[in-house]
Amino acid sequence: MTETLIVGGLDVSVQHAKELAWEYMNQPGQWSYPAYDSYPGNGDRNSVGSQDALAAGLLNAGQDPLKTRYTFLKILEHIDPLLRNKHLTGTLDQAGPETLSAIAELYGVLDGRKTQQLRLVKLAKILHLKRLGLLPLYDDNIWRCYGRLGKKRMDSVKGRSNTDYMTAWLPHIQKDLKDGLRRWTDIAALAPAGGPEVTPLRALDMVAWRLVEEKEPRKRKLLRRRLA
Repeated sequence: MTETLIVGGLDVSVQHAKELAWEYMNQPGQWSYPAYDSYPGNGDRNSVGSQDALAAGLLNAGQDPLKTRYTFLKILEHIDPLLRNKHLTGTLDQAGPETLSAIAELYGVLDGRKTQQLRLVKLAKILHLKRLGLLPLYDDNIWRCYGRLGKKRMDSVKGRSNTDYMTAWLPHIQKDLKDGLRRWTDIAALAPAGGPEVTPLRALDMVAWRLVEEKEPRKRKLLRRRLA
């Protein structure tokens, strides 16, 4: 019997998941690894600085980088206290209710603020590098994986805040990570020797993103849709 992994509404054989991740991690110049995963930002996992804004562009969310940077600078003081929450420790598979709540609050820092060119997608790509095994990446492919394709597990709710969206989504990605942790760990170990660290959570993201591209390739145009 073929062993499978579940990610969002989709399933994939372990062998194919390994193939997708291996290509992502071992074809420099074609994918964001290792450029994104090795980016040091401000060098402090407990704070964000102006350098961190560039991380989003290294993961293909670089539209209008100047506006993104200036908007990001305006909210630095609001991000840092949330990032220093004592419950933001460990890995997502181990996270309890208090940690999941702290993650949702951190990603919800944009709620109620005018943040031109800085939305959940870019924020997630900045924050992930601060806690590689805990803070998940998020973009349109991840939304489609959980909320559109296969046996979808999320509903689109108009006007939902980022905090509420993350509160609803985090248990789903946590379950996928926990249920397949041994295999996600094996897949993360396919990273090349001497390359930047890949956590099981990042491995899941790589596979989910590429799997969605296989199932429903995007038209190569600027996507303008609400992602949360």
